[in-house]
Amino acid sequence: MSLKTEKEQLHKCKVCDKTFATERSLHAHLKAHKLRLAEYYQTYYPRYDKHDGNIIKFKNKDYYFENDFNSRQNLRLWLKGQSKPEAKEYCRELLISRKEKKDIVFAPTQVELRTLMMPPVQVYNSFFDDYYKLCEEVGLISRYKKPEDKISVKNQSSAKIYVDTREQKPLDFENLNKQIKNLKFGDYAFSDRDSNTYIERKSVSDFIGTLSGGFDRFTREIERAGEAEASLIVLIEEDLNKCRSFNFLPHVSRKIKATPEYIFHNVRYLIQAYPHLQFLFVKDRKESSRVIEKIFLSNSTHKYYDLQYCYDMKVL
Repeated sequence: MSLKTEKEQLHKCKVCDKTFATERSLHAHLKAHKLRLAEYYQTYYPRYDKHDGNIIKFKNKDYYFENDFNSRQNLRLWLKGQSKPEAKEYCRELLISRKEKKDIVFAPTQVELRTLMMPPVQVYNSFFDDYYKLCEEVGLISRYKKPEDKISVKNQSSAKIYVDTREQKPLDFENLNKQIKNLKFGDYAFSDRDSNTYIERKSVSDFIGTLSGGFDRFTREIERAGEAEASLIVLIEEDLNKCRSFNFLPHVSRKIKATPEYIFHNVRYLIQAYPHLQFLFVKDRKESSRVIEKIFLSNSTHKYYDLQYCYDMKVL
């Protein structure tokens, strides 16, 4: 079936055979049949979880047609049940599909993979040895390389961590002194001029606000960092899995209307649009201090690695 024919089919009401010029018109028409979008698509275009056979949950039309599983756990269990060649081919096709449908240029980062229905980097490595080489094979640009056992640090006892004047509750550091200073962007920077790395620290609520109502302002800040050829790391003080379901966290306001799907769509857009940007989710404030210090003492080697993957694998 050609793409044009397929689109025409999708704009034709399966209940009464009436055709519509746009998908939006079709969706509005469904009210005449007293059908919700989920009921319509699950009835006339049923799709089932590859692992347990349950109908795919309907969050929106794109989500419904792009995902083969209702949970990442089901994806993991299904992969375990396949032969290695079949699992490898499926994982490879997921990357190719992501590249073609979303027109992405760079290899998806750990944050991108973990917020999509895709295996994380470590699973790709278990099948292909080197995820980044696989990405290059399918036509994606790899910004990072596979890390060593640990990210090494150097002794710089005389160096300092600069803390922006607007940081309300500055972190304390075990091995480095801090100095309050007006920073052009970010909340933390390193006194070593060769570093040129800035870290923006955020609570979950700050993160949600920044990626929703504050999106345009934040994009301008990212662009200013890029113009200065600086690396910008957005450090969120919350476990990524919990953050993916932030609407269930007790310390997140129920007044927030943005959904996790919307927020992480914006995160993935920014990661692909700005190569000098990384997002890193750590479990709490204490971890923020440790990780920031290690990043600054890594002699800029952190720029070659996917920091979320390094953190997940306890390399960082």
